[in-house]
Amino acid sequence: MNRIVVGAALAAAVLSATPACAEDIVLRGMGSFHVGGRIAEVSGKEVRMIQRQPGGPMTKLDPNGQYMVEQMYVQFFLPKNKKGKYPLLMWHGGGLTGVTYESTPDGRDGWLNFFVRKGWDVYNSDAVERGRSGFANSDVWADAPIFLTYQDPYERFRIGDGEGSWNADPSKRKPLSGSAFPAEA
Repeated sequence: MNRIVVGAALAAAVLSATPACAEDIVLRGMGSFHVGGRIAEVSGKEVRMIQRQPGGPMTKLDPNGQYMVEQMYVQFFLPKNKKGKYPLLMWHGGGLTGVTYESTPDGRDGWLNFFVRKGWDVYNSDAVERGRSGFANSDVWADAPIFLTYQDPYERFRIGDGEGSWNADPSKRKPLSGSAFPAEA
């Protein structure tokens, strides 16, 4: 019973978050691949028992072995009516991911959909150690991955500034004067 309720709630959330668009996106192809990377070997680490999900059984975790690291994930969208001469690569910065180009915070189409609708082949990347590119543990890299707080990009991208500008409740946030960012979204 709970699975049906959760499934219905998830479907309702997805449908309500999906904006109606003026024209359908029709593709001749789409897919994904990884670029680069290397094999890193970890050895001499302790095998331990872990619980992979709450209430689940204890299972063995052996951290020793070979890992693919330092690869970039790329997802591509090829419109049926190609008009652009060259493909576009969406390359994010600032510790973000390719999701930056998929939609805006207030639900409008992002640059990815805009260019695909205009007939451009679009390749959307997640840089090394971001999003779907995968992460190397501290046995491979000397430092752990960096995870951003909600407040960090809010201040770093000059949406709000300083102590008290960020609040988990959007209605209490204090954006910078003149900011065009849809902070309420």
